[in-house]
Amino acid sequence: MKLVVGEKTDKGRVRDGNEDARLIIPRMELYAVADGMGGHQAGEVASQTAIEALRAAVDSGTSIRDAITQANEAVLERSAADERLRGMGTTMTAATLAAGGTLLIGHVGDSRAYLMREGELRQVTEDHSLVEEMVRGGELTPEQAEVHPQRSVITRALGIEPGVEVDMYPIELEEGDRVLLCSDGLTGMVRTEEIAAILQREPDPQRAANTLVDAANKAGGEDNITVVILDVVADGSPAVAAPPDVETDTAERPTALPKRRRRPRWGRIGRVLLWVLPVVLVLALGFTAVGWYARRTYFVDIDRARVTVFKGVPDGLLGWDPTLEERTTIKVADLTEAERNDIEGGKRFSSREKADAFVDRLDQKIEDREAAATTTTTTTTTTVPPPPPPPA
Repeated sequence: MKLVVGEKTDKGRVRDGNEDARLIIPRMELYAVADGMGGHQAGEVASQTAIEALRAAVDSGTSIRDAITQANEAVLERSAADERLRGMGTTMTAATLAAGGTLLIGHVGDSRAYLMREGELRQVTEDHSLVEEMVRGGELTPEQAEVHPQRSVITRALGIEPGVEVDMYPIELEEGDRVLLCSDGLTGMVRTEEIAAILQREPDPQRAANTLVDAANKAGGEDNITVVILDVVADGSPAVAAPPDVETDTAERPTALPKRRRRPRWGRIGRVLLWVLPVVLVLALGFTAVGWYARRTYFVDIDRARVTVFKGVPDGLLGWDPTLEERTTIKVADLTEAERNDIEGGKRFSSREKADAFVDRLDQKIEDREAAATTTTTTTTTTVPPPPPPPA
C-alpha cells in the first residue's frame, strides 16, 4: 500500500503570521504538523526548529519517538541561545510508515491525529491540555471544554523541559483508510461532526484539505490552521501528483509542455475593452470604497459569552466580513440587562481607541458594582452596666 497526500496551511483570519509548520516528504514516508507558541515570532521559530530536527533525525535512521525527543532538545538549545526566544515551545504530531503497513504516530501537545475507516471518524491521539485532563477526570463535559477560557492551555510541549514524554500510537492501516493530522486551529473552530462530513464528502485529499481550512476560516479563523491528509491506496493505483510545496524527487514532478500561442484579434478585443474597462473601474472603485468603510470601523458585541471587540461592521458588508480583534475578560453574566441590550447586535465605533475606551468604561462599571455590593458590617458595641453588688 501507499499514501496519497493532501495538505494546506493558512494563518487564519485573526493572526498576523503563521506559527504552524508541517513536514511532508513522501519519499521518506514522513509527515508532521507542529503548532508553535511564544509570540514575537518565537512560535514560528520553535515549530520550524522542531520540524527540521525531526527530519534530520529520521533521515539518519532514528526512530520516530527518539526523533521527536531530539526535536525537543533542538528547541531547548535554540531557546537557550537567544534570550528573545526564551519560553518558546511547539506541539508535534508526526507519522511515518513502517514495515507491514503500520503507521507510527508520535504525539506531544494538542495537535491531533484522526483515523477515518469505513465512514467513521475517531480521534487517535489524546490532547495534552488542561481542559482535556479535566474532561478525562470528569470535571468538564466535552461541550464545556470547547468554550472553556483555558482551553488553549497545554500541559506538554516540545521546548519546555528536557526529557519530554512522547505518546506513540501504531495504526495497522487498511486500504481505504484516511488519516488526518491537524493543528488546533482546525479542531478549535470546526466540530468533529463537520470534519467527518467533509472527509466523507471530498474523496480527493487535496480538495478535502482545502475545504477543511476554508471551513475553519468561515467559522472565524481565530488561529493558524494546518491540515495534512493521508489516503491509503493500493500499490497499483495510478500515480497522483504531489500537492504544492511538497518535497518530491525531481523525477516525480510532471513536466509541463509549452502551449501553442494564438494571435489575439486585437480589433474586436479592443472594442470590448473600451466598453468593459470603465465599468470595471467604477465597480472596483465602489468595492474599494465599501471595503474602506467596512475596515475602518469597529464594534463591540457578545461572542462566546464574553464582550468582544471586532473590526468591521456587524454581519459584514458586501463580502467584507468582520474580524475578531479582542475577546475581553468581561463575562455576559457580569452585565446588566441594559448593558447587554446596548451591546447585542453590535455597538459601533469609528476607531479602535473609542471601542477600547467603551470596554474600559464597562469594566469600570462592573468593578464599581462589585465594590458597592461588598458591604462593611459595623458592629455596635453596647455598654452593659455591671450588676449591682450583693446585699450586705
